Amino acid sequence: MEAGILGCRFGLSSVCKGPMGFDPRTLASLFSSESDLSRRNLLGTIAAAGVTAGLAATAPEAAAQDAPAQELPKDPIDLEVLKAAGLVAGVDFTDQHRRAILGSVRNSRKELNGMRSTSIPNEVYPAMLFQPAGKQPGTSKEARAITGKIKDLKVPESDDDLAFLTVNELGHLIRTKQLKPSDLLEKTLNRIKKYAPALRCVITLLEDQARAEAQKADREIARNYYRGPLHGIPYGIKDLFAVKGAPTTWGAEPYRNQVIDTDAEVVVRLREAGAILVAKTSVGALAYGDVWFGGLTRNPWNPKQGASGSSAGSASGVAAGLFPFAIGTETLGSIVSPSQRCRVTGLRPTFGRISRYGAMALSWSMDKVGPIARTAEDCAIIFAVLCGADPKDPTTVDRPFNYRSIPDLSKLKVGILGADPLDEDDVPNDLLPAIAALRTAGVMIKAIQLSPPPAGVDTVLTVEAAAAFDTLTRSGDVDLMKGSLWPPIFRAAMFTTGVDYVQALRRRTELMQKFEREFGDFDLILAPERAGTALITTNLTGHPQLYMPMGLNKEGKPFGCSIIGRLYEEDQVLAAAHVIQQAINAHRLRPEMTEVLKETP
Repeated sequence: MEAGILGCRFGLSSVCKGPMGFDPRTLASLFSSESDLSRRNLLGTIAAAGVTAGLAATAPEAAAQDAPAQELPKDPIDLEVLKAAGLVAGVDFTDQHRRAILGSVRNSRKELNGMRSTSIPNEVYPAMLFQPAGKQPGTSKEARAITGKIKDLKVPESDDDLAFLTVNELGHLIRTKQLKPSDLLEKTLNRIKKYAPALRCVITLLEDQARAEAQKADREIARNYYRGPLHGIPYGIKDLFAVKGAPTTWGAEPYRNQVIDTDAEVVVRLREAGAILVAKTSVGALAYGDVWFGGLTRNPWNPKQGASGSSAGSASGVAAGLFPFAIGTETLGSIVSPSQRCRVTGLRPTFGRISRYGAMALSWSMDKVGPIARTAEDCAIIFAVLCGADPKDPTTVDRPFNYRSIPDLSKLKVGILGADPLDEDDVPNDLLPAIAALRTAGVMIKAIQLSPPPAGVDTVLTVEAAAAFDTLTRSGDVDLMKGSLWPPIFRAAMFTTGVDYVQALRRRTELMQKFEREFGDFDLILAPERAGTALITTNLTGHPQLYMPMGLNKEGKPFGCSIIGRLYEEDQVLAAAHVIQQAINAHRLRPEMTEVLKETP
C-alpha cells in the first residue's frame, strides 16, 4: 500500500501533500522490514501529522538528513522463524512476502508482549458479545413455575428416605411446618460428612454459614413469612462461583487458596429465595473433566467410575442424596454429561438466561449456568428464581418463563433424532418410553435430521479458554494441574491465528443459521442420551437442552434422553420432560450407598 493512499484513507491531508507534512517516502519507510517503529507509534505519528504540519514544514531538512543511523537490536524472529511459523499457521508465503512482513511481525510481537505485561482479570469480557440467532419470544421479566399440588405427604421416618425427596416435596413439608429448615440442614450436613469424602464431591463445606441461614429461615417461617418453594432448602454450588468468606478454587491447584470477596449473582438470587448454601461442589480443574486437586469425583451408582465433568460434584452430590439440588455450568457438555453419568436431571438453559457474574469464565461466548436436580419440575422451580437480566452480566436477557406442571402439549410437534452416540456410555436406541409418554399427551412426533457441526468451529472455545488463562499458561503454573488436559490445549491455542478465530466465529454464524433451518417447524427435539453431536451444536448455537434418566433398559444398562428446545423456551422443555418423568418414575431410583462407603480414602 502506498503511503500517500494510506494517509488519505486516514483523512490526513498533510500526509498526502508531502511538502506540508511527512514525505510519502518517509511514511512508506515505517512499513519496511528495517523499521523498529511499532504500529502504535505509527498511528501516533500519523495522528500527530495533522496537528504538527506547520512545525514540520519549518524544520530544516538537513537535520533529518544528518541524523546518524540507529542499529537495530538483534531480534530472534527472522525469515526462517517466519517460515516455520507459517507451517504451523497453515499459510505458505514466498521469501519476498516474508521479507516484506518481517518488520511488522517483530513490531506486533513487541506490542503483544507489552499487552501481556499486565494480566487481565478473568471476569473482564471481550468487546464482542455473543447473542444466539433464531426465533425468539418477546421481552418479559415474567418468570414463574406453577407446580402440581402435593397431598398427604408426611415427613419420612427414615433420613435416607428424606434425603431423596424432591425440592417440591421438601418445600411442601417446610411450608406446612412439618419440617424445620434447621432440622433438614442438620440431616443434610450429617449425610454430606458421611458420604462426601468417599465421593470427593465437596471441596468446601459451609457449615457455619448454612446454620445461620437455616436459623433465619426457621424464624421467618415461624412468623408466616414464606419466601417460596426454595425457602429452607439446602443446595450445593459448583466451585466456580464466588462466595464471600469462602475459597473459590475453580478445582485447580494454582487457585486452591483463592478467595474472591463477592457473592456470585446466582448465590444472591438463591439466598433471596430462601435457599441455603451448604457446600461448594467439586469441579474438574478449570471446568474440564471430573479430576480436581482433591482427586477423582466418583459416580454414586458406580463408585469405581468418575462422575464425568465438569459439574462433577454437583451431579454426584444430588445423585447421592447429599443435597436436593445443585448449580452447575456448561460450556460443552458440563451439565448434561455428569447428569447422564450420575442419573440425575440437568438443565442447560439458553445462553444468557442466567447471570454468570461471579463465576469463572472459560469461554465468554459459550458458558451457561443451570440447575441439576432430581426432576424437571425441580429444575423449573430453581430456574424461575435464577433467570432474568443482570446488569453485571451484559449477555443476560429478560425473556418470559411460564412453567405449568399440567401442560397442554397437544399442539407440540417433536422431532425424534436418531442414534448418534458420543461414547460407550450412550445407549442409543431406547427412546420408546419417552415417545409413548409424549404420544399419550397428544404430541405430534416425526423424525428429524441435524447436520454435525463444521470442522474447526470448536476453535472458538479453545481460543477463548486459552485467553482466559493466558497468564497462568505463560507463568508455567498451569503445569501444577497434574493430569489435566488443559496445559497442552492452552499452549496449542496460542498457535491459532486471529484470522482463524474470526473465521471460526463466522462458521458459528453459519451453524446457527443451518440449525434454525433444520429445526424447521418443530417445537422440541427428543434425542437419545446426550443427543450425540447435537450436544456440541446446541452449545455453540445457545439452545437449551435437558437430560433426564429413564432407568435401566432390558440389558440392565442405565439410559436416558435429552430434550432440545427453542431459544428461551425452557418452559416447554421442562413441561415435556415432566410428562415423561411422571409416566416413567425413574427419578425415584437410588444408588446403593454401602458401595460408596467401600471407596472411602
